[in-house]
Amino acid sequence: MATFPIPHREPFLFLSRLEARDGDEAIFAYDMPRHSDSFSLKMFPSLLMVEAMAQAAAAFHGVRLAEDEGDGKEETGVLASVDKVRTSGRPRPGDTLTIKVKRRKQFGPMVLLDGEVWVSHRLAASAEIYVRRGAPGGAA
Repeated sequence: MATFPIPHREPFLFLSRLEARDGDEAIFAYDMPRHSDSFSLKMFPSLLMVEAMAQAAAAFHGVRLAEDEGDGKEETGVLASVDKVRTSGRPRPGDTLTIKVKRRKQFGPMVLLDGEVWVSHRLAASAEIYVRRGAPGGAA
C-alpha cells in the first residue's frame, strides 16, 4: 500500500495507489480484499465508496495545494461537505475500484471537486466534494 498525505491507515484506507495525475485531476485505485483476506466484506457498502472518494479528494487536494504554493509542503485541509451522492450497485471482494477526482472550482479557502468510483468500466458512485483549506478551527 502507498502512503498518502491523509491520516487513514489499513484497514480503513481505501486507496491502494495513485494511477495518474494531470493538472486538476487524479485517478486512484483500490484493490478490494478477497474473502480469504483478514479484512473482507461480502459487498462494499455504498457509504464506503463515498469514503473512498473523500480520501482521494483529500490526498489529491494536499499534494495539489503544495504544488500551487510552490514550497513543497503539504497543506492541511478539512472535508467540508459531500453532496449530490449517487450510487448504483456495489463492488464485490476482489474488485478493483477506480476512484477519480477532478478539481472543478475554488472559492477562497473552499475547493470543489467532482468524485467518481468506477468498477469494471461501470460508474458505481459519484459525488461533489468540498474541501476547506487549513486545519480544523480555522488555523492554517
